[in-house]
Amino acid sequence: MANGVFRYEDDLLKHYIRTTAWLPLCKSRLAAVRAAPTRRERERRLRYFTFCAVGAIDVLMLDVANIIRRSSDGRFDTVFFFDRSPEYVIETQKRIPGAIGFPGDFTSVVLLEDAEENSVFDSETPLEPALNSADVRETRVNQLLLSQRRNFIQYFPFDVVNLDLEEFLLKPNDEFPGRLIRALSKVFTWQKRPLRISGGPSRSLDGFSLMFTTQVGPPNLTDEYLGMLRDRIGNNLATDDQLLDIMLDRTGVNDPLLLQQTQFEMFFKLGMPKVLASILMGTDWYVDAEYGLQIYEIERSTNGSSYKMLHLVMDVKRHNPPDDRRAPGTQSAEAEEAYRTLVRQVFATPETVVSDDTIDRAQLQADLDRIKARRRLYYDSEAEDGQ
Repeated sequence: MANGVFRYEDDLLKHYIRTTAWLPLCKSRLAAVRAAPTRRERERRLRYFTFCAVGAIDVLMLDVANIIRRSSDGRFDTVFFFDRSPEYVIETQKRIPGAIGFPGDFTSVVLLEDAEENSVFDSETPLEPALNSADVRETRVNQLLLSQRRNFIQYFPFDVVNLDLEEFLLKPNDEFPGRLIRALSKVFTWQKRPLRISGGPSRSLDGFSLMFTTQVGPPNLTDEYLGMLRDRIGNNLATDDQLLDIMLDRTGVNDPLLLQQTQFEMFFKLGMPKVLASILMGTDWYVDAEYGLQIYEIERSTNGSSYKMLHLVMDVKRHNPPDDRRAPGTQSAEAEEAYRTLVRQVFATPETVVSDDTIDRAQLQADLDRIKARRRLYYDSEAEDGQ
């Protein structure tokens, strides 16, 4: 990210992911909204959360495809995003007017401690000053972040959550189990908040669509993180005898520790999706077996070396019955069966590797040009620079 602009905005490999993975998933989610039981629910607009960067290519792609519908006065007010600073948020809003942006570090804001979190209902309620604290800058900054966090929570739930963070899910310097994992758990918990529809019922979503991006690695993970990945793989092998043969056919080994020591990338690709699935299960969601889990891989070069990005795409469903109507510590039968199906898919199905040899560059460039043309209808930065 440079000056708030995503450095891979024009990367056609990335745009392949947008058009081949993200776009169909969002189309199917909109179809699910249109199939809701009441007229008010069917007519509502799709709610989309993203890390779109200043260029907002993903949002504009959905605008061109009529998946995201602007308000009657032309506002993208069902689009929500994070960016690093107020300046970047303002720049983004020039390109998608009316979108609701939150400045700051996403993980830090989500994990900010709030003693009143469970009673946050009105984001307009003023924050009380901390007891026995001087009116100093640190207190004011903390209260501003807390207000922003409470405001963010009020907008949940979203129909589509695009966590295109472009960073590691697991970080060696993070205290186990990691800040991002803890933040994801919060976000998925907030996804259970009832959706308020003007003139219609307020009810929790029974599903949403999730896109998640992570960098493969890093290889210097601590023993705790490596153990977590090994445990995920080992537990799967212990509960499904057929997985041993599937893993042996794909990797040449059937021992998680040996896989970690000899094929770290494969070890990560088998273990990491189970971590994400476990976070969902722990917050009363599960990966829909009907859609399954699609994984795409892109390799990038930088500073004489390379790294790989994984893009995970899935539909997510709420447990039925939900957690407040099940015995403590139990999972719904449907979710358990879906998880077994997911595990087999992850073991048996390699990721889709996206490279220059596998894409139609001319078609993707033409599509990207159409999206940029749509962006210029809202904000022409080149015209502004020429004034």
